[in-house]
Formats: sequence, C-alpha cells, structure tokens
Amino acid sequence: MRWLLNALSTSVGRKVVLAITGLLLCGFLVAHLAGNLLLHVPDGGKSYNEYAHALHKQAALLAIAETGLFGLFIAHIVIALQVSAENRTARKVGYAVTRSKQEGRYAMEGYRPDTWMLVTGIVVLGFLILHLMDFKLELRAKEFYQHADGSAFEPADKANALLSPSNLITIVGYTLGSLALIAHLAHGFQSAFQTLGINHPKYTPLIKTIGLLFAFVIGVGFATFPICGLIKGGAPSSRPKVSVSIPVDPSLQSVPTPPPGTIQGVDDPDGASR
Repeated sequence: MRWLLNALSTSVGRKVVLAITGLLLCGFLVAHLAGNLLLHVPDGGKSYNEYAHALHKQAALLAIAETGLFGLFIAHIVIALQVSAENRTARKVGYAVTRSKQEGRYAMEGYRPDTWMLVTGIVVLGFLILHLMDFKLELRAKEFYQHADGSAFEPADKANALLSPSNLITIVGYTLGSLALIAHLAHGFQSAFQTLGINHPKYTPLIKTIGLLFAFVIGVGFATFPICGLIKGGAPSSRPKVSVSIPVDPSLQSVPTPPPGTIQGVDDPDGASR
C-alpha cells in the first residue's frame, strides 16, 4: 500500500492511478452490459432471470465484488476531482482561446477536453446514482417492484417496469447518462493509455479508433434499455397477474347422454320422449 500512497502524493502518480481505475471500470462496464443485454432475448425474461438469480446466489462473492467496485468508483471520482482542480490551478486565469494538447486543435477556455471529462463525469455519476436508487435501493413506488398481491417481481419484470413510459425520470436519466458515457469514454479510454506511457505514432491512432468504437458500443448498448422500454411501453409480464376462477355447479358437470335414435323434447305416440 505504500507505493499507492507514494503515487497519490504526486500529480503524475494521481494521473496514473486515475488511468488504471478508469480502465478497470471499463472492464466492469463490459461485463455489466453483457449481462443486461439478456433482457433483449425474446424468451419472456427467462435468460435474464436465470442470470440474475445465479448471480445473487453467490452472495459472499457478490458482496466482495460490490465493495471493490464501490472503492474503484470512489477512488476514480475523488482523484478525478483532484486532477481537474490541479489542471485549473496550473492554467490559472486563462486566455480567451487556448491551444489544446492535441496537435492542430484549438479549444475555447472552459471547453478543453479535461473540462468536458469533468462535466460528462458528473452526468455519468448522476446516472449511476439514479440506477442505484432504482435497482439496488428500490426507492420507487411499490408498483415498480411487486404485484398487487405483494409478491415480488422477477428481475426481468422489475427492469421492464422501471424502464416503462410511466417512469419517465428513469427513461430520460438513463438516455442522457448513456450519451454522457459515450463522450466520457471517447476521450478517457485513449487518454488512459497515453497516461500509462503507451503513446506512439504507430499505435496511438489505433488506440484512439478502438476507444471511439468502445465508447460507442458501450454507450449505445446502455441506451437501448430506456429506448426499448419507451417503445415497448413496458412488458406485459411486469403487470400484476390476475387469475380468474368461475364456480361451476357440480350438478351440471355431468349431463346424461340420450339413447341412440332418440330426439330430446319430441314425444312418440306411446308417450316416450324421442
């Protein structure tokens, strides 16, 4: 841990730790999106439910993973704020127009890449908080989490209910958060590799291209959930299930069959019903 403390005591070290935590969080985004994409499988939510139940059966491992993930997020956020403050202090009172670090590009003061990283990062943080409120803490109204009889929704049903038009706050928040995530990853991915010293005329353009593709796939992937929820209007399986039973008179369950050759309701000359 001493090396980490030493790293955090310098500006360069903080940027390195920021890059490492960012790349680790990119790995989490890939895994999280891959699991959530099971919601799009047209099997009535079966695949997603099986995935969610299998995940939560590993309670101890899940708790460790969530704790580590929480630590990563906190470290990334705190260090990002420190680095942003240091960059602003280093620039001091700026110019009307400043030259960007990227060759041949100019940026108006206040619209530099690191400034946009801070802005998009704050939006993504809001997206994360909203997501935790919806799915982890379950702070929405009860109809988003359970049937009318009080029984809990299956995981897929809960997701479909939360991502329905009746919950526009989540729809709008998730869409904006996904767009901000694209912008954040588009710059942050390639910037992390440069910070770690992987900066070469031969490889840097490739890393930038991969970063843009990665940002687009991840951001659009997460955006599909609120968009599909808005289009579908919420899955029918997310609505309370109602069973209707009609009482039947036992005396009507067995009706005698007339003998062959007879017609009910017609009397023959001998007085017998035909």
